[in-house]
Amino acid sequence: MDFEINTKGKGLFLTLSTISLIIIMAFTTLLWYFISPRLHEISFWLAKSILNLLRLFYLLIISGTILLFVTCYLERVVKIALPVVRIAIKFLFPITVFFGKIFMIPKDKIRNSYVFVNNSFIKAYKKHYQPEEILILLPHCLQNADCKMRINYNIENCVHCGKCDISNLINLAKKYKVNIAVATGGTLARRIIIKTRPKIILAVACERDLVDGMLDVFPIPVYGLLNERPEGPCINTRVNTEILENILQKIIRSER
Repeated sequence: MDFEINTKGKGLFLTLSTISLIIIMAFTTLLWYFISPRLHEISFWLAKSILNLLRLFYLLIISGTILLFVTCYLERVVKIALPVVRIAIKFLFPITVFFGKIFMIPKDKIRNSYVFVNNSFIKAYKKHYQPEEILILLPHCLQNADCKMRINYNIENCVHCGKCDISNLINLAKKYKVNIAVATGGTLARRIIIKTRPKIILAVACERDLVDGMLDVFPIPVYGLLNERPEGPCINTRVNTEILENILQKIIRSER
């Protein structure tokens, strides 16, 4: 069984990243074409050095793009290359957003695809963790809108009425002995992370909050799970607890 039911969507981010990198390569080539005569006038060795650096830049882009595709679609890659791929995934996001605006692609579509690409990296890493090293971080919009209990400071305040998914998630965290918390925003989320010091975060949120959080807590790996919004954004959202449990089963280090 895989981590997710739907693994489609990563193609948008990868395609847009590739197009963006091709445009950057074309621009730098054109720039070289215009400045190279002047550089040769100044110094032959200066021009040659810059040309070699440009070739190295192209080699890194091409090899990095290949590694990114391999990691995302095969979900396995040589471990020594994973840090490079992970850094590439982080820094490609603002580039894809910039070119996404040019191509009039909604930012949330790019974010959605980015989440799948990021998750593919974590699956490719195949690392396991102790339960206390794992944090399940939830958005407050999972809580039923009519509930009077404050669970953002202490999730144990939940009365387990069953009107939302919080009760099931608490039981899931207890079953696997992992940390769980609800955050109302970035500031509280950072405070929770500082307190629990996780080595991996399983985060449930919308596209915007997930991607912002992934970039904010880097280099801590964040496996993102998009919430379901049957009543629209930010109210009475849901999460598939079976998928979340499946993720936990995959990443928790088994005692042998």
